[in-house]
Amino acid sequence: MDFPSDLRKTKPREAVWGILCEAQAPLTAREIARKVADHSGEKETSGSVWLSSIYRALDAFEKSHVVTKTILSDSQEAMYSISTPGHHHYAICVNCKSRTELTECPFEEEHALHTKDSDFMVIGHTVEVYGYCKSCQSKMRKDLKER
Repeated sequence: MDFPSDLRKTKPREAVWGILCEAQAPLTAREIARKVADHSGEKETSGSVWLSSIYRALDAFEKSHVVTKTILSDSQEAMYSISTPGHHHYAICVNCKSRTELTECPFEEEHALHTKDSDFMVIGHTVEVYGYCKSCQSKMRKDLKER
């Protein structure tokens, strides 16, 4: 995936972009920093791998709408992933952080959403559902049986 054309290329941004493009699941900023450090052979807090640089890059990507930020209800850390074009909603496993796309949108476009005072124009929405993926459910069942 090409680097966003509307953003200035910097080494930290290019490194973060590369990690996010390779990722199979959303990553936290700390996970991204570890992967950048692994790729560069540097310590996490040295040179171009400062965590603050990672957050600045992620913030720029999010503002340009090329990265999606997700905050799980049971976590203090946000997770980041490349935004994909089109209308998407996801079920996110709270254990392994895997993400599965929902087959339908819970809000049909022909149904208008109404607010209490009717003075709010809806221009978009995001839906994320949290639970346990099939694999994590199997592991949990196995762990219960072994006890």
